[in-house]
Amino acid sequence: MKKYWFVAGILLIGYLVLIAFLYLDVSDGKSYPNKPIVIVVHSKPGSAIDLMSRKIAELAGKYGKTAFVVENHPGTQGIVAMQYVMDRDADGYTLLGVTKSFISTLIVNKSNVSISDFTFLANMISDPEAIITNKKSGLNTIDDIIKQADELNGAQVWVGPGTGSRDHLMAMKTWKTLGIKAHWVDYKSGPQSILAMLRNEAPVYVGNPAETIGKRDLKILAIASANRLESLPEVPTFRENGYNLVESMWRGFAFKRGTPESAVKYLSGILEKISEDPEWITYCKDVFSFPEYVGPHIFSKRVKVETTETIQYLKNAGLLNSYIKKAILPLWLMGLIFAVLIFSILFWVFRFDFTRINFNIILSSIFLWISVFFFYQTMLFSIPEGLNIISPALIPRIWSVGLFIAVIWNIINEWKGKNKPVKVGNYKLTGKIIMLLLIYFVAISYIGYYLSTPLFLISAMYVLKYRKWPLMIINALGFVLFSYLVFDILLKIELPLGSLL
Repeated sequence: MKKYWFVAGILLIGYLVLIAFLYLDVSDGKSYPNKPIVIVVHSKPGSAIDLMSRKIAELAGKYGKTAFVVENHPGTQGIVAMQYVMDRDADGYTLLGVTKSFISTLIVNKSNVSISDFTFLANMISDPEAIITNKKSGLNTIDDIIKQADELNGAQVWVGPGTGSRDHLMAMKTWKTLGIKAHWVDYKSGPQSILAMLRNEAPVYVGNPAETIGKRDLKILAIASANRLESLPEVPTFRENGYNLVESMWRGFAFKRGTPESAVKYLSGILEKISEDPEWITYCKDVFSFPEYVGPHIFSKRVKVETTETIQYLKNAGLLNSYIKKAILPLWLMGLIFAVLIFSILFWVFRFDFTRINFNIILSSIFLWISVFFFYQTMLFSIPEGLNIISPALIPRIWSVGLFIAVIWNIINEWKGKNKPVKVGNYKLTGKIIMLLLIYFVAISYIGYYLSTPLFLISAMYVLKYRKWPLMIINALGFVLFSYLVFDILLKIELPLGSLL
């Protein structure tokens, strides 16, 4: 027994180190921040997000005790910059400049990065979408665009950066709002799109008002904001033209998920102070934007809502790959078929002797159905060709196969008569286990997987009247450490840490 206590002690030390690493702000003993904070920007110098980041870095010196440095990592509409941040430690010293376009970029493009990989720190600017044209195009109003679109019968060309991008979605929303048909051409970047319009390759460009700064040949026909910009009083809104269309490009900052709360609080406080600085407000006016600070909690909720809306809009527009195959039969019907087959097979196995169909067999049948039904659903998961991501079917299949094997083993033992008869008291035991499961599922969302799982496993063993404490500790903590190795280290899938910690 001493050797078991020794192993349990080693695992406990390893578990406590893991918990400290995951939940506590373990640093080198110095207060945060103690070195420069790097702002990673996804575009080349001179872009809107780059200029905003550099202004933030300049003003941060008024309110903070450390320097901010801007680094440009352009490529793949932001994927390169996002991956760069994901490869850095979540220590609060690498900040990502984010825009609303990142949502559609991550949904549409091939990438291992997702929205859930980031903690959204603060939104700083609301940059209204705008319909821009060449002054030589002959288009001076929204009505001119509608007239030309009708004359060209769907051949009118609109340009902008990215297929499925925020500007592309804005174009499709505009077409629907105006009741016209047009054709989108992706020129990969804003400058290339504007150049194409200046060469008369397209009459309309979708972008932001700031993109017209220094370009005298460009004209903004309408902006998608609730009110006119103070710095562009002559430019009307869509609403003033009779069309209820409001769409803005927000720009802000995010951390890699798992960044210490101390860093989140510190930097969100700095950014909130900057948002009230007169120099910042003047800057926003100069770049034809609205200053709009939104803190971490509300910003994260906004991103979540807009992600859901974007997915739906991309699906409706036929721009989103489907990860679910169409089933031949409805799921409810397949579930019913599996239930009939499983119960029929079990009755046959037990020679239609109803006296042998006890509580244990019924419960096993239910779990067998769950494993088969969920495994069937994983067969409907589909990864589009060339998309380099871990199959969403992997984890459900592991659990389904594991449950299937365990249930079949139990049924075989029951068939051979090796299991003890189930007593009435076992109903109470089953109820306790189910109650523990319900508490466990709720606890995961609040205190996380790594704290709730060992508590659940030890509690379940105790309820089952298992009292060998060193083995209980070894099983519970060993399982958790194994989970971290498989999911976090090997599969790069972060298990939930909970919302309270």
